[in-house]
Amino acid sequence: MLTVFLTGCGGTDASPDPGRPAATGGRSGALSTAPGVDGEVDPEQVFTETELKAALLPDGALGRHAKVTGTYLGLFGRYGGGDWTQCEPGEELRVEMTGFEGASAQQTVHLARAAENGRNITVQLVSMPAGRTERYLEIRRRLHEACPDVTVDTEAAPVQEHHEAREVAALGDEALLEISRQTGGDEYDGSPTYAVDVRVGGVLAIVTSGGDKKTGISLAARTAQRIRTELYAAGGTSD
Repeated sequence: MLTVFLTGCGGTDASPDPGRPAATGGRSGALSTAPGVDGEVDPEQVFTETELKAALLPDGALGRHAKVTGTYLGLFGRYGGGDWTQCEPGEELRVEMTGFEGASAQQTVHLARAAENGRNITVQLVSMPAGRTERYLEIRRRLHEACPDVTVDTEAAPVQEHHEAREVAALGDEALLEISRQTGGDEYDGSPTYAVDVRVGGVLAIVTSGGDKKTGISLAARTAQRIRTELYAAGGTSD
């Protein structure tokens, strides 16, 4: 079940029905849950970019009309998800976040038929020692707590960014659903966008799904399950 971790920007998104389980089906009917690996694997184990690329979901596991339109290596460095540069309480956390390094592989997924307008989702896998991935998620939590509302200057007028983070239960070893909204000016209507951060041992999966929360969580669950079976069950490469 999704449980609220922070509610700094109340009204961003309605809370899920408390009577509805978190393991609701996504586009392919897959459950939005996946086990972690803490206590079962070497916490210092890391993977190469080649191994991470091979562990990305294939077209057939992404949805009926989904298609991978691009795969990239070595792009780790958090882009999107908000601008905290004007939030003084989060300055040290933001600086620390820029110091994380790890092998990474990323895919861009188009969710509709080629002839239709559709959404693009990105799925990125990052490998670091488990302690580093834990710290990365802790920084993301604390940034949302320190800076739930941030004013961002634009050419037209200042824009308000509203940030919220919720924990997602039963998804990897730990997971966050990050929600952001922008209000102000003529272009921003406060519609939420979503990113899911899942840790499976020392592998971090970052799924950015635009305004489609359900699909983002479902893909994050399938990605977490594949990390477990394709990377940790196979042994992987240690440094």
